[in-house]
Amino acid sequence: MTKIKRKTGAAKIERAAISKKKSQVETLSAEIKGAKVVALVSLSNLPDRLLQSARKKLRGKAEFHQAKNTVIRRSLDAAGKGGKLTELLTVPSVIITTDMTPYSLFKFFKDNKSKVAAKPAQIAPFDLIVPEGETDLPPGPALSELKGAGINVQIKGGKIVVAKDSVVAKSGAKISANVAKALQKLNILPFEIGLNMVAAYEGGYVYLADVLNIDEHQLNSDIATAFAQGMNLSINASFPTSANIEALLGNAFAQGRNIAANGKLYSDSTIELLFSEAFLQGLAVGKQAPASGAAGSEEKKA
Repeated sequence: MTKIKRKTGAAKIERAAISKKKSQVETLSAEIKGAKVVALVSLSNLPDRLLQSARKKLRGKAEFHQAKNTVIRRSLDAAGKGGKLTELLTVPSVIITTDMTPYSLFKFFKDNKSKVAAKPAQIAPFDLIVPEGETDLPPGPALSELKGAGINVQIKGGKIVVAKDSVVAKSGAKISANVAKALQKLNILPFEIGLNMVAAYEGGYVYLADVLNIDEHQLNSDIATAFAQGMNLSINASFPTSANIEALLGNAFAQGRNIAANGKLYSDSTIELLFSEAFLQGLAVGKQAPASGAAGSEEKKA
């Protein structure tokens, strides 16, 4: 009879891995469940230095949790905050738990991007333009390299000068090796890179990046315009509110005083207007009447 040998070592390793994953899910799900805001941040093409820099700047305000996507997905579901967030979990990501609002966290990442150089074969998301002006490069091999990248350059005063704005890569086109090298020589860093916050969960709602990407100055301007238009509409419609009540009362008072003054009704509010009107009428009458001296001289002549 042949005995079956069991691979006890492999089984123990497998059980240890499963146990570790379960422990990770339990710990992370507890963190997610107790957090006010849970954000999903993509790590795709993100240098580790930028992640560590963000972690350092947000210390005490936000916690970064790195794990495999399977662990993150199960943790979100276990905490009851999965759904849309798990659907968006398509690339290596980090989970952030915080009391910051989704907007303030998104704004932090938006404001803390780093400038980076262009790389060969990278797709230009917009026209890459080398601006007109003087460079710090002396004449030499750099002149040929810049010309090879399609940059209009000349030598003036012992330095290389860009004669006019030069488009070195059109939007949607691949960046050539010559262009990438030339931009680096000119210390032109056309791109920005930073943490890409995909979405955030708060109070049962998931806020996507396009909703959180708000132009603060434009928003304030739009709110001010909307308030002014609403104020004008409510005043014209004589609809009283806490914001327009002073203006409505002022208009009503002015209209009432004008009616009273036109009707020659005396009151504390109209007396000055009536006296002023009477005074002006008296002046007008006085100008129209002949002077007493002139009347006397005419009588003598007669």
